[in-house]
Amino acid sequence: MAKRRILAGGIAQESHSFNPVPTGRSWFNIRAGAEAVEAARGSNSVLGGIVDAAGENGAEVIVPVIFRAQSGGPVEDAVFAEMRDRMCEAARRGDFDAIVLPLHGGMLTPSLEDPEGALMVALREIVGTEVPLTAGFDLHAHVTPEILARCDLLAGYLTNPHGDQGSTGQRAFRAALDMLDGRLRPALAAVHLPMLTLGNDRTDEEPLLSLHARARAAVGAGAAYDVSIFNAQQFLDVHGLGQWVLAYGNGTAPDDLALKLAGTLWDRRRELIGTYPSLDEYLDRAARGTERPLVLGDQGDRVAGGSPGDGTYVLRALMARADLPPSAVPIADAEAVRVCQAAGPGAMVTLTVGGRYSTVSPPVTVTGEIVSAGSSAEVVYDGPADAGYRARLGGYAVLRVGKVHLVLTDQPHSYLDPSYFRAMGVDPALLGIVITRSGYHYTLNYAAIGECVTVDTPGMTSYRVGELPFARARPFFPLDDVELTPRLHAKGSAIP
Repeated sequence: MAKRRILAGGIAQESHSFNPVPTGRSWFNIRAGAEAVEAARGSNSVLGGIVDAAGENGAEVIVPVIFRAQSGGPVEDAVFAEMRDRMCEAARRGDFDAIVLPLHGGMLTPSLEDPEGALMVALREIVGTEVPLTAGFDLHAHVTPEILARCDLLAGYLTNPHGDQGSTGQRAFRAALDMLDGRLRPALAAVHLPMLTLGNDRTDEEPLLSLHARARAAVGAGAAYDVSIFNAQQFLDVHGLGQWVLAYGNGTAPDDLALKLAGTLWDRRRELIGTYPSLDEYLDRAARGTERPLVLGDQGDRVAGGSPGDGTYVLRALMARADLPPSAVPIADAEAVRVCQAAGPGAMVTLTVGGRYSTVSPPVTVTGEIVSAGSSAEVVYDGPADAGYRARLGGYAVLRVGKVHLVLTDQPHSYLDPSYFRAMGVDPALLGIVITRSGYHYTLNYAAIGECVTVDTPGMTSYRVGELPFARARPFFPLDDVELTPRLHAKGSAIP
């Protein structure tokens, strides 16, 4: 039998509807062809899982292009159009057996609420309905009826913090291969819930821990082929925002399983609203001394949640206290980076930084010594989450302001891995306090360095969603008093 060929590629970025800074082409890592395949091989990424599973099954992966960027504002329409056109050009050649898409599922453009669905529509118009099309999504994806109508099987991450990106790609690949070999006829039972999870949504803690355990047990017992529980990203003002339970059977949809899982999720919705400790509480701890660094997630200004990364709230708090140990705090400020690059390492400069878009705290004027500055650097994730993933770091500078290492970049970064700091010459393991632009996704990769805690700070990505101007997404719990009995979603129908 001829070697199977799998078409893979696309775009992965998580968008924030209320972030005014568009995500342009220069913010993406873009790879294609053999380079994309080799960069993904062995990595804990969705594409890495697809590539590795293909290798184990004697298949070849074709990647016309893969775009990947940090979370941020909506992606420019031209960027999406470029990716779509390159994928469609490859699809028209027809030299493949199935399509497996490594996407995120939570992206926006100024003109599209559902770019991933638009990509699938375009591909289906070319290849028809007989070619298997599967995808791997982040569990924070915005799932839509358009996606479900065109994707034979949608596999979502099963962990939060995310540690199973690679195995998600393997699940999506396996489903496509099983369809090609006649072992699988996917039958979907899907339930939509108009609600958000707000902070208490780790899969290693209740209430999601037991829900995912039930889903795994059902798959293990053969009651379902695959189950994904999607907890939509909380900052998307789009129609049909909410949670999805997707349960796939082989030939027969596991309707009862999907309804029971969704019913439990809805019944426990109030438990999914979490609280966080105060920043001052952990600064006090740091001042008293700790055995390991405190790695604090800045809840209100999380680039991992789509914020601009220029918030100054934590920086102000660090600078106000002389009793704190050495620290590192990142700020995205392209102009400050340019000034530092021009002055060079060793120079003393006075800068006004941050607060341009994250307006809960004003800009800060600082004076310090430039420790390092550069125009680019490569970041290689240590993992375990996304281990081996290579990211491009643009312009940067590190300014020492007293005991604060002010880490400046010309683009926002989430600092999901310690390698971001190391690429700029800062070793987070040697500091007392390290600030990340993430809530909890960073915790897996910093666990070996220090104690990871998300602290309550104000800003664009705090879970105080009542302060955000939602319009299209409503009604949804907890902003609205929604009466609901979970019901199965009819394939091809819209969300009411």
